[in-house]
Amino acid sequence: MQGLQAVIFDMDGVLVDSEAAYRRVHEAFFASQGVAVSPEEFDALAGSSRKVERQLYAQWWERSRGERLDGEEIERREDAFWDAHPICYRDIMNPGVPETLDELRRRGYRLAVASSSPLWHIEKVFDECGIAGFFEAVESGDELHQSKPNPEIYLLTLAKLGLPAEVCCAVEDSDPGLTAARRAGLFAIAKREERFGFTQRDADVIVDGIPGVIDAVLGYGK
Repeated sequence: MQGLQAVIFDMDGVLVDSEAAYRRVHEAFFASQGVAVSPEEFDALAGSSRKVERQLYAQWWERSRGERLDGEEIERREDAFWDAHPICYRDIMNPGVPETLDELRRRGYRLAVASSSPLWHIEKVFDECGIAGFFEAVESGDELHQSKPNPEIYLLTLAKLGLPAEVCCAVEDSDPGLTAARRAGLFAIAKREERFGFTQRDADVIVDGIPGVIDAVLGYGK
């Protein structure tokens, strides 16, 4: 068995604890619009694509308000709400992220990001957290035909790295992300997440925090 050469990170929920922050904004926005959404329905947003989000928005809106509104229009209204309630990503960066990235790079591993978020958003998070320089390849939702759990995003990332799946691993938290990684043939590391109903059943190994990724990578195949 060959050793690992590259580590591919998801962003939301992995590098930054954004899912919880996003949820607070989602809850506040829909409450301000008189749209009732259950905790279980909000759980479905974690790790989902923008397309899925728009579909859910439209369903919730029509159910609560008795009127149809395009999901993209609801998204535009929510974006304006977000502008008035900005998130500081440095404040919600997961503990040990810069140190872990630095140690992996020091040990010779190539680093990449595969996130369904749009590229402008990934760049914003990287800039605020000061971690852009660690990654040699970034794959965003802008380039996808199908989002996770489809493996497309990981196949595109592998192509950018010029590496086969068997020498790469993925670090994810959500079930769609872990499924996508496994379908692409990657060794799947899950950052433990118990708040959003994830099973993490497709993980090869589960770590309690980002620093645990180092031992998972070093222990691969042993």
